Amino acid sequence: MIKLYYGIKIIQIIGNQINNSKAVYYESETKNQIFCVTDKYMSGYKEYHSDLIFTYPRVHRVPLKRATKKNFKKYGRFVDNYKNEKVILVQWKKKGWRDIMDGTGLGGGVAEGRFEYEWKDNKLYSTNHAVGGNYVTGILPWEMKNRTSVLTREANYHPDGGQVFHPITKKPFILLLALPRDDIQLEDFIAFYFDGTCGVQIFPNIWHQPVYPIDDQAVFMTKQGKVHACVGVDTLEEFNTWLEIPLVLK
Repeated sequence: MIKLYYGIKIIQIIGNQINNSKAVYYESETKNQIFCVTDKYMSGYKEYHSDLIFTYPRVHRVPLKRATKKNFKKYGRFVDNYKNEKVILVQWKKKGWRDIMDGTGLGGGVAEGRFEYEWKDNKLYSTNHAVGGNYVTGILPWEMKNRTSVLTREANYHPDGGQVFHPITKKPFILLLALPRDDIQLEDFIAFYFDGTCGVQIFPNIWHQPVYPIDDQAVFMTKQGKVHACVGVDTLEEFNTWLEIPLVLK
């Protein structure tokens, strides 16, 4: 099923198939950018209805750590000044023995915008205005009232560049991350707690989900490569197991 995004209009549907999924072009009404989106896979586009909690009862609880510059250094870096932080872009890879010419392979540029989050009922909804994304990224465990943890079934990484998250609201948030490797396992994931006084840039190829805010609502600035290549994992499909992310630091 193709998802329509807030604030953008559809301009063309491609009739052919790309990896067995229809492709859709979208044009931003405000930034005059064009996005190509498929229903094949992007993190945040899997189902999160409550029945799945009973269909897939297995849960892997991810460890939660307070982020420090030392324990975070393999995953990314702290960002104090959002405006001055440059997105790490990865040069297009060469196919053979001839090198990519200097000054080329990085022309995709950077997409930038607000990243808004809101808890509604038992789900977390996220809107990434930088790339035209509108997602559900988690659901609370069954009958949980005090929101001490959240379940997710997805993560993805961007081989084309890093991604910056910087809190406008300056409130605590949590990032779910894992180091690069395609044979990802549940035990590879770790959650980092940030107190909201700074932002972060996660490195290219780092598995992640969008931010999990502690408060009911949160607004971040984000920037990332416009190529926006996504490699994804669905832990329900691959492991029959949810990732459970603690939302309370003990």
